[in-house]
Amino acid sequence: MKILVTGATGFIGGAVARKLLQQGHQVVAMSQTEDAFAKLRAAGMTPVIGDFANPASLVAPVTEVDAVVSLASIGQIEGTPESFAKDRDAVEVMIKAAGDAGNPFIFTSGSAIFGVFTKGEASPTIFDEDHPVPLPASVFAPPKAEIPQPLIDGFGGSMAPRAETERAVLNATGVRGMVIRPGLVYGEGRGYDLPNLIALTKTHGAAPHLGIGGVRQGYVHLDDLVEVYVLALERAPAGTMLHAVTDEIALGDLAAAASRLVGAGGRTEALSLLEMYTRGGGGGVSLSVNKRLASEKTRKVLNWTPTRYDILEDVEHGSYAV
Repeated sequence: MKILVTGATGFIGGAVARKLLQQGHQVVAMSQTEDAFAKLRAAGMTPVIGDFANPASLVAPVTEVDAVVSLASIGQIEGTPESFAKDRDAVEVMIKAAGDAGNPFIFTSGSAIFGVFTKGEASPTIFDEDHPVPLPASVFAPPKAEIPQPLIDGFGGSMAPRAETERAVLNATGVRGMVIRPGLVYGEGRGYDLPNLIALTKTHGAAPHLGIGGVRQGYVHLDDLVEVYVLALERAPAGTMLHAVTDEIALGDLAAAASRLVGAGGRTEALSLLEMYTRGGGGGVSLSVNKRLASEKTRKVLNWTPTRYDILEDVEHGSYAV
């Protein structure tokens, strides 16, 4: 197949694109700079101009392929309601451009859509693939968590357009729409929240965590996540929601592993949410939110059997220690 991969220059998108190339597919990758074009060509991909911030630029690339795997996200980078709305608008344009041939269309969402704030303890609910979104504020920011109203408004305002994007893909009639929600992704010494946690630990000599460190997040190794994308292209029915989550980790335990990695002897710091934000910005907040997802349906639909459960080992002694 000729497959358009948005976000192919990124951590997850690059891994998915490489796997598809290995399987003999032709990968078309969007970018905006000559430097990126050269790197994509060197990797065996066909570069095309495209920008989520300019939805009109997405139409031509989509019409020329047999499938779309979308991993680009302005919201992931900027973290504002407006940026998640831009993602929604871009995806809606791509769905329309794909026509009515029933081609596969995968949108990458995220586990933050089930983010629940506490004061540092595990939240009570593990959400399955069919749970309705977005969560109401009374669920993601219960009164006892004492979350500032501006943060509630910003978080809720971001997840509302993210949920709209998911629905647009799942309910699209012209494509075989699928949505993948990855958990905390680790592997290759890279990622999003993990490098941030390690950098904060190096800077401050101790690894930060919210409160008692009991916040829990689902995680997945990059190799297992890539397998979800491959299997979804092959066999997931239209309208399928998929949770790419292997197991859960308490972020206090993850912080201790990061501390041992950098030679801080396992020393961690219990911080408030405001302190986590002051120290790490949006990344500090992301490390403070429960993101608990079940994946039983996903495993059954795809016959997916993840093999990597070694996030602590990989952080302390594996790819992050290189």
